Amino acid sequence: MTETVLILDRTVDAPRAARDHVRALAFARGEDATLLVSELVTNAVKYGPVDGEIRLIVDQDATRTRFTVHDLGAGPLPEMRPADRTLLPGGGHGLRLVDTVSDRWGVERGSTRVWFELDA
Repeated sequence: MTETVLILDRTVDAPRAARDHVRALAFARGEDATLLVSELVTNAVKYGPVDGEIRLIVDQDATRTRFTVHDLGAGPLPEMRPADRTLLPGGGHGLRLVDTVSDRWGVERGSTRVWFELDA
């Protein structure tokens, strides 16, 4: 298994840096990964604690790649917006995108960690 960790400052530039990192890894389903990482890092910038870093952790083996976006927030776990509310303005659709595009995803308790996996 190969693991890379990218430490991101909590700025508006973090999603772009995360996308650049994912593109540089050059693996199958790269555009899917780029889209979903951008969404999760944007959420971490927007909803995470004011201070502290964001970590993008990429674990890859022969069968799948797992992407974890970890911030130091201890607030409520992210939740997917109900399907019947998808046409309302104001966001909240990112996890539905993660659910649709990824092969698996989830959240972990403690500091906020949202992950998704893409099969090779």
